[in-house]
Amino acid sequence: MTDYGPPDTPSRRAAAYWFIDGLPEIVAGLGFVALGGGLLWFHQIQPHSWSVRAAFLALGLISLSVIFVYDRSITLLLKSHVTFPRTGYVRPPSDWEQISQRETIMSLGLEGSRRVPDQNVTNFRGSTVGVVICGQVLAGLIAKPIGLPIAMSAVAVLLYALHRKGERPYHWASVLPLPAAGLGAMFLNLGQDDNAWAAVLIGGVWLSAQGAWRLLGYLRRHPNCEPVESSRL
Repeated sequence: MTDYGPPDTPSRRAAAYWFIDGLPEIVAGLGFVALGGGLLWFHQIQPHSWSVRAAFLALGLISLSVIFVYDRSITLLLKSHVTFPRTGYVRPPSDWEQISQRETIMSLGLEGSRRVPDQNVTNFRGSTVGVVICGQVLAGLIAKPIGLPIAMSAVAVLLYALHRKGERPYHWASVLPLPAAGLGAMFLNLGQDDNAWAAVLIGGVWLSAQGAWRLLGYLRRHPNCEPVESSRL
């Protein structure tokens, strides 16, 4: 990941503000819960009815859309009712992938290559959503039953390491429930495909719980909607 400067710069604080209420984690986490839980249930019941199969397919497509397409729009909608009336509006951070492409295009020109990069940027999708997907792949590849706790341990290590100096760091103790949940799920004797989707479900529950805890703390600190001056960093 590109070094966008120290976290105490105004732009980096603006990026951290995006995660102050836990809503981005709740939205992505619930999408993973619906995806992993739905497909895990599908594998368990093995429905023969085309209507039930179509319903599970629709659930999967909606979940993927929430995670990868409409996550920011949903989060912004929630923030407009919860966060911005309390602590003000700050321009949402750009995705790191978009910034990288923009800087690559700028570097091809003669004038723009010396421009200071935008520091209000987040790599949440790659360093959080991508890690959960990696856990799903790893849990499916490793032979059962030990594959699930190994996959969730790897997810915990990656989440801690990748976020340690980022805009949304996780305390080392906060990632410990992931391997613990993987160890507990190991005794359910799930199949190989079930292991993979159980990893997604566990990741989604953990992510939603992290966001919910952060949201509760935010609401305790800011119980009332007080008009504040907005910033557009």
